[in-house]
Amino acid sequence: MAIPLGMAFAIASGVGPEYGLYTVIVAGILISLFGGSKYQIGGPTGAFVPILFGIVSQYGIENLLIAGFMAGCMLVLFGIFKLGKLMKFIPRPVIIGFTAGIAVIIFFQDRLPTSSD
Repeated sequence: MAIPLGMAFAIASGVGPEYGLYTVIVAGILISLFGGSKYQIGGPTGAFVPILFGIVSQYGIENLLIAGFMAGCMLVLFGIFKLGKLMKFIPRPVIIGFTAGIAVIIFFQDRLPTSSD
C-alpha cells in the first residue's frame, strides 16, 4: 500500500516516481529498526505534499535532502525534550482544520491559475 502512495506523493511533490519508491523502501527499513512497537505501521502521508512541493519548486531537488535532515533533527530534539506531550493542548478543531486545509491545498494545487496562464 505504501509503495504506490509514495510514488504518487513523489509525483505530486514535483519529482520523479523513483524518488517515492526509494523513500518508501528506506523509510520502511528505518521505521522497522527504530520503531517503538512490535507491530509498527508507517508510510507516507498527504500532509507533506504541499510542503515538499514548495521546497522542490523554490530550492530544487538537491536541497530536499537538507530539508529532510533538518526536519529529522527537529523531531529527534522534540523526542529528547519530550515535547510530544504538548499535543494534548492543541484543540481537536485545530487538528481537523489543519487536515482539511491540507486536503484543499492538495486538491487545488494543479487547478488554480497562475501568473503564467
